[in-house]
Amino acid sequence: MAQARGKKTSTKQPTAKTPPVKEALTKSALVSLIAEDNGVTRDVAKGVLATIENAMMGSIHPRGVGQFTLPGILKISLLKVPARKAGTLVRNPSTGEMVKGAAKPASMRVKIRALVKLKAATVS
Repeated sequence: MAQARGKKTSTKQPTAKTPPVKEALTKSALVSLIAEDNGVTRDVAKGVLATIENAMMGSIHPRGVGQFTLPGILKISLLKVPARKAGTLVRNPSTGEMVKGAAKPASMRVKIRALVKLKAATVS
């Protein structure tokens, strides 16, 4: 029988709870973990990690897209900060008073946002 309009079937698979990692992972430890969990050699795991790294660096390159998303985990984006002329009034954070600020050149700022899966992992 045909499915009724407007209703979607759930294709989500049950996810196993991720066990906590007790020590900070070095690059070598991360490569070993990828290799063991997926049944591949360390060289293949290094290649996978290098590919992700290259895609990330190329995406946030000044001439690149300007953003990179690791689906569900995090989003990295570049923000253009405009130049500031000398004498522009800025707020002194300690006193709250407005004072004349120094000139600053335009720059790029990296912004990293946590997405759904990363936020859910922190709440237990």
